[in-house]
Amino acid sequence: MEKVIVVTRSFQSGTGEGGKPFNAEVFEQGVALPIKRLLKDDVVGSIVVVANGEQGNRLAEIPNDQGITPTMTALRDYFPEVAPGRILAHLCTNWGPNPGSAIALNDGLEIAQKQKDIKYVLNWSPEIEMDGTRIGQGLSHAERHNLSVVGYLRQNWWERPQWNVAQNTACLWDIKTLSAVNGFALECNGTDRTIQTKEYGDVPVAGMEDFHAMLRMMKQFQELRWGMVGRAEPLFWDTNFEPGSERLLNHLKKIARQYQVMQIYAKDVFPELSFNHVMERLFSSYHLD
Repeated sequence: MEKVIVVTRSFQSGTGEGGKPFNAEVFEQGVALPIKRLLKDDVVGSIVVVANGEQGNRLAEIPNDQGITPTMTALRDYFPEVAPGRILAHLCTNWGPNPGSAIALNDGLEIAQKQKDIKYVLNWSPEIEMDGTRIGQGLSHAERHNLSVVGYLRQNWWERPQWNVAQNTACLWDIKTLSAVNGFALECNGTDRTIQTKEYGDVPVAGMEDFHAMLRMMKQFQELRWGMVGRAEPLFWDTNFEPGSERLLNHLKKIARQYQVMQIYAKDVFPELSFNHVMERLFSSYHLD
């Protein structure tokens, strides 16, 4: 079976030299153990962990003189037995304002492009319970139907329209096809645009870089063959974040804005079409397992 490169983003804001203490327990439970589960299966060629080390970014960790952040140090210390190259800690120095940085994923894509005999990159957030069996399910679905993008349905996926399309919470991308549209759009990191939400007032038009990329693929290639897996067994999604924390607030704001952001991006990429027309066209080449 194909091997994949996994790309994930991880940081603890404000930690590092002269900053807040690094929470080793949060790292172990939220990052290290999910990665350890993936390393058990040979379908995972390597895992790229992108850390936020952008100077002046309020979300970032503080790198030391060697350009190493606390998350990068923790990875080295937690996985001393892992073969060189199986885990790659990467410092992103231009993360941008959105916690779910599109630039960080593009950094991971650039690393994946340099690997031999790797067709797919799996963008993944550790709060999604992923393992080798599920990765294999996605790869088989992609090969069976000749798909460029395969997303994973999460528990309660039917609650929100945006959870019916592929998202980088857990998503396989054909590296050549994604590279052909230059990866994820930088504007998805956020610009001056905002939208009004019922729950949180004005929030940035940001995120949903996955949907934006799919729209650009569909425009460039006329048809985008894509699909979702997990209908029978949706993935567990652990969003039990600390009450009152910034992470929880960012998570809730993200969910509140996503469907409106999809509509805005559809109009940006296909200004001549209605949103319904865009979605009908997108789902005309959709395969569900």
